[in-house]
Order: sequence, then structure tokens, then C-alpha cells
Amino acid sequence: MAEPAGLVIGADIGGTSTRAVVCDLSGSVLGAASGGPGNPNSVGLDPSAQQIRSTITDAWARTGLADAAMHLVRGVVIGLAGGSRATDSATFLRAAVPAGIAVTPHLVSDLTAAFCSSTPAGEGYVLVAGTGAVAGRVVGDELSERRDGWGWLLGDDGSGFWLGRAAVRETLAALERRQPLGPMSAALLEAAGSAGHAELVQSCYSHPPTWLARFAPLVSRHAGEDPAAARISAEAVRLLCATVLSLEPRPHQPLVLAGSVLTKPGPIADACSTRLRRELPNPVLHAGEGVLGAAWIGLRHQDEGSPTRHARLVNQHLLLP
Repeated sequence: MAEPAGLVIGADIGGTSTRAVVCDLSGSVLGAASGGPGNPNSVGLDPSAQQIRSTITDAWARTGLADAAMHLVRGVVIGLAGGSRATDSATFLRAAVPAGIAVTPHLVSDLTAAFCSSTPAGEGYVLVAGTGAVAGRVVGDELSERRDGWGWLLGDDGSGFWLGRAAVRETLAALERRQPLGPMSAALLEAAGSAGHAELVQSCYSHPPTWLARFAPLVSRHAGEDPAAARISAEAVRLLCATVLSLEPRPHQPLVLAGSVLTKPGPIADACSTRLRRELPNPVLHAGEGVLGAAWIGLRHQDEGSPTRHARLVNQHLLLP
């Protein structure tokens, strides 16, 4: 293929997977790849850098460009949760990209990448609810304010972990009192492979705490038929909305909802969207692919950040796991 005038690379680094895309300056994705977990808080600094570099290398290979063309890369933007001073170090950043790329990667919060996956606006708000939960105000590349995101022990109210723990607690209480199990609790026992109270407790304590997030979908699935699931869902909606409303969003700036709890169809996602649209004069949007949000920031750094390019970039379907 003919050499493009310039390229940007976006990467989205999570606790379960790493994704990377190579884009030309028009916003067209030339290559994309995914790899294993790459968050340095989970895997360590060196393995993180190796995973990011490997995934970028795989994405590059899918462009059809020779490695010698890496000099065309004008920017690399990496969206990362829980960055630290160590991840800002030149040693880590250089190790995170193939040797042929001369530019130093730019780190941004994964919240910023999620926000930019949905809108080209330079300012706005984002609410994320996946395993954890956090809200923030985005200004340019920076997260200028944040709420919650304190982790399972101290916060993450309304998150997948919070939902899963609430469902387990409801199930344990019913078992202790010898009450009939509702549809949510019956499904939870089956999913956990437990026959009763003691086995469920043992199963939960034999896994990392965030393992409980796997039960979150059961709450949404049974909210229409199980009063306990409906009650948990309603409380999650209240908590998530309270988290983002505590930022006192400025009128008319976009609010982007991200994370599986808020983007997969269901009573919690629907109720959050409805309530926030009712209470705020802000457009409420849903996040796309965080890796494309990171690439968009790279385009914006090259003064290639038009709304038309943003639409072209984020509306591309990535065939990635």
C-alpha cells in the first residue's frame, strides 16, 4: 500500500485486555490488534510495557506497512487506568513502543479515552460503571475532577462488584432465614456452583473480591420479576447518578456513559440514562471503543481533530475480542 502522510497509534490498556489501533490522519483505521492484560497495577511495569509493545506491533503488522515506515508515526496515545509516576517515566514509555517509533507515548486516563470515544468535544463529563465505578470531568486530555473510583473496599458504589456483592448478600440472608429463594438468588447459587449458605460463603472467599462482579448481570436479568433484584437495581441507579451529579455538571456539555453496567441494555443502564436526561440539560451519550478515543486524542494533537474525522474514526467496527 502507498505510504500515508502520517500516522497515529491509540492504545487502551485494561486489567483483562490490551488493544491498539494504527490510524492515518483522516481517521481511517489501518490495523488493529488485541492482547492480554497490560495494566501495570495488575501485571507489573515490565510485563505491562512488553504487552503494550507486543499489541502495537501486532496492530502494525496488520496495516501492511513495512517496519521502516514507523518513522511516519506522529503520535502514540495510551489510555490507562490507575497510572502512576512510574508509568510516566521515560524508561517505561520508550519500552512500551517498538524501537522504530521515534515519538514518546502520551499517557491519558482511561476515562478520558472513554469520553473521547463518543464525542469530539473538548470538555465534558464521563461516568464509568464496570467492575468498578468512577465519574470525572474531562478538560482537553486531562481529568480535572473525579468522584469515587476508590476500589471495592472503599467505594465503587453501583459498580459491577457492588451489584454482585449485593446479590450475594441477599442470597445469604434468604438462606439463613430459610426463606424461599427468588429467581435472582436461585440463579446465583447455580452460577456459583453452590448448594447452600456455607458453600456460597466459601466460594466467595476462595476468589479475589472482584470475582463477585460476575453476578452483576443476574441483578439486571431478574429485576423485572424479583423484588430483591429490583431493589438492588434501583439503589445502584441512585448511587451512580449521585456520583456524577456531585460534579455539578455545567449545562450543555456532553456526559458520556461507559462500562458494561451502563452500556449493555438493561434496567440499570436504561434507568440511569433516563434519570440523567431528565435532571440535566446535557446530552447523554454512550461510549464507544476506548482505543478509538485514544487514537482521536492523537489526531487532535496533530491538528487533525475535526468532527468529521471523529465520526469516521469512532464509527468503524473493530473485529477484536
